[in-house]
Amino acid sequence: MLFNSILILIMRTTRRKFIKYAGAAAVSGLTAGLASYALMPSNSVADSMDSTTIGIGSFEVERYRPPDYLEFLDWLRSVSKPLSGQRIVIAMENEPFPRAMQRINSDFFNFSGILTEYELTPFLQNLSNIRLAVNTKSPTYDIFNIDGSQIATFSDDLIPPQELAELYPELTYPDFDVDGFDSIGWALSSKYPQDLIFSPYEKELNGSVVQWPQDIPIMIHFYRKDLYEKEGLEPARTWDEYYEDIKHFDNPNGGFYGAVSMAFVHPSITFEYLNHLHSFGGKIWEVADDNTLRCVMNSDEAVAALENFVRFARYSDPGSSSYSWDTVASAMANNRAANAIQFADYSSLMDNPNKSQTVGKWGYKLNPAGPAGSFTTFAGAGVGVSKYSRHPKESWLWLQWVSTTGAQVVALQDPLNNSAPNRKAVYDDPIIKQELETGKLQYLKVVKEALSTNRVGTLISHPKWPQAGAIMNSKLHETWRGYLTPREAVKTIQDEIDALGPVFTF
Repeated sequence: MLFNSILILIMRTTRRKFIKYAGAAAVSGLTAGLASYALMPSNSVADSMDSTTIGIGSFEVERYRPPDYLEFLDWLRSVSKPLSGQRIVIAMENEPFPRAMQRINSDFFNFSGILTEYELTPFLQNLSNIRLAVNTKSPTYDIFNIDGSQIATFSDDLIPPQELAELYPELTYPDFDVDGFDSIGWALSSKYPQDLIFSPYEKELNGSVVQWPQDIPIMIHFYRKDLYEKEGLEPARTWDEYYEDIKHFDNPNGGFYGAVSMAFVHPSITFEYLNHLHSFGGKIWEVADDNTLRCVMNSDEAVAALENFVRFARYSDPGSSSYSWDTVASAMANNRAANAIQFADYSSLMDNPNKSQTVGKWGYKLNPAGPAGSFTTFAGAGVGVSKYSRHPKESWLWLQWVSTTGAQVVALQDPLNNSAPNRKAVYDDPIIKQELETGKLQYLKVVKEALSTNRVGTLISHPKWPQAGAIMNSKLHETWRGYLTPREAVKTIQDEIDALGPVFTF
């Protein structure tokens, strides 16, 4: 088996640390347990585990746990005994990475004794639930994740990780590598204001860290490689080639379409449009030297980008006007389209034989290029401890656990989790290296390539973004439906956002 060959490789490359655990069995029952735990199924749990605890998957996957991760778990057990039996509630979006961490939560429970309840809901519902909790200063949630675009709204409702480390030094892992987070998640998901380190802005705003990155979801081009190979075609490199491809594959009489898009009145339509906007040289905001923002949507570049986006509607799944990222993924899995610009995480759904009719049929490429090149959209969230939590100590331990390199290596061995890790060292793990080349993580090669271009768009968070974003979502949707021309849409967006400002501050 591939897993066994990788395990041999890991044991060779980390022999000293492995022997530390396996060889010490004669003198330490705990360490012997750790050595055996290194290869336990992900949802094996202690006999004493509370049956109401949420977080265990319904299947078993034999996974390797890296030695550094076992060291962290050993430390976790050594410091958490006084907190054993306490319960924390975690509110996160119902997406691949949170589900993967829920499925390996037995690791956290087995070594801390802390009970966890996960509340995983769709993006807008999660946002609404968290907003209600913080507006009432309720301790409902101990931990929650906040999308980077919404961080301005909630930055004052989180206990910054550095503050937690200072408050609880005895519960702070001494070898935790804060510098090991990927730069994009650190800049765009953890800080407020965000550091706009990528094109088209390339400007650091020197924000404060209020949470830690969760994962690195970016949009890439999904294409049906089986159909492209059958037709002898290469996936599109430009938007014009993409247009020709979707015309070629469009077969509405057969219930199959050239593409499927996120065109509902939902944040997903703005995220998808950003891939077009930046590739045509446009942007939503101009960031002044004094770090204030002005909307610059009423531009020829924004018009051209929107014309490009909506011309695909004719050859796209007609349900697109009611689809967000989840429903686009379902349409793809149900064999309704040949192409999509979708978040890489959703490759996990494509490869799930229980939910997909298209297992093994999707390929992944960089997004098609416009005049300014190929851009990808980042839509990552961070995760942090609520200021209103009654269990900040327990929550701080969980936040450290979920943010370790080892936990993410374990999670990526989950066949239902195709997220992109927020820790740079994950890519150096022997299992992950092997899977990148020959296994299920092929999509990650495209993610790495896209990030290496430094052409990454995102939504800039500020106090008025929820209102500005609602304007964007509505007018883009109306344009997709044909109710507005692209020129009318960008002017209306500009006018209505200006009415909120026109100058915006952080």
